[in-house]
Amino acid sequence: MKKLFTFFATLFLSASAFSAIVIGTVGNGNFVNWQGTSSQGYGLDFNKDGVLEFKLSNTGFDVENINCYIEYNITNQVNNIWASGTNEDGWDLPKNLTANTQIGSSGNWIGAGDCSLISWTDETPVFTVGTTAYMGFRFKIGSNTHYGWAKVVVSGNSTTGYTATFQQIAYESTPNTPIKVAQTLGMNSVETISLSVYPNPASNTINILGGDRLSKISISNFVGEKIIEINKPVNTINIESLKPGIYFITLYDGKISTTKKLIKK
Repeated sequence: MKKLFTFFATLFLSASAFSAIVIGTVGNGNFVNWQGTSSQGYGLDFNKDGVLEFKLSNTGFDVENINCYIEYNITNQVNNIWASGTNEDGWDLPKNLTANTQIGSSGNWIGAGDCSLISWTDETPVFTVGTTAYMGFRFKIGSNTHYGWAKVVVSGNSTTGYTATFQQIAYESTPNTPIKVAQTLGMNSVETISLSVYPNPASNTINILGGDRLSKISISNFVGEKIIEINKPVNTINIESLKPGIYFITLYDGKISTTKKLIKK
């Protein structure tokens, strides 16, 4: 009996060592586009290795729409989104998934290289404005296929343009293993940090609530260029040097990070 217990305990510990739901990073990283060009960009880094599996770009119809276009890193062509429609109609529009939907091999992975959160036909958002939506992702890390999800909110209107803010992303680190939408807990799961930035919009300074353990902050523009980086920041940050516009502030607590949209008046 003791040997049997030891066997199962070892098996459990072995599985625990490799199975984890990891909270990724929305921020800057290296990206390879469909022309094979490598450059710095802003997007989704599920495993936090500095390489973007998906890049967030702007779409322009009558007005500019911020972070509403998703490009897939060409180095891993399995990278894809759970699409709505069929391969003949609407393949490049993401499907809004409900919480606890299982994201795995049976997903509708028919996107082809990129997708838009704004409809190509009537220029309206795919997701309801101001409402939390969830997207499913498939991508490769090395030679292994993984599945993940993203929490996103679209704000704005047709006159001023729309902005997609990706609030959280996560993936299952065990290859070929499904993950449920909005699932963050699992064996060896890595949690995110909860911080708030105010006022937002801001003119001269911003305050960070709950940031006593912050190791670093960085502020980037909407094309991923880093404008400000501060190590061991205080809770009040001066942003007078920023021009009016939309930025993204990434807050780091050790190896954990979170990114929030910042509007400079």
